[in-house]
Amino acid sequence: MQLHEEIQEHLARLEPRLQAEVLDFVLFLEQKQQQSLPDTVINDEEALKIHEQLMNQYADAFAKLAQ
Repeated sequence: MQLHEEIQEHLARLEPRLQAEVLDFVLFLEQKQQQSLPDTVINDEEALKIHEQLMNQYADAFAKLAQ
């Protein structure tokens, strides 16, 4: 038996009020897990800002080299 099946069996034995507590705890654990993950995903807008900053830095560096 897989773990999720075992959890479901035990959960089915609980009254609805306790099932709701289990759900609250699961949601808490998901939030805790999400907060512990590194924030490495960036959206398109952030990527464009980083690109623009790099291009400006390159332009400055090349301008200084050209002097």
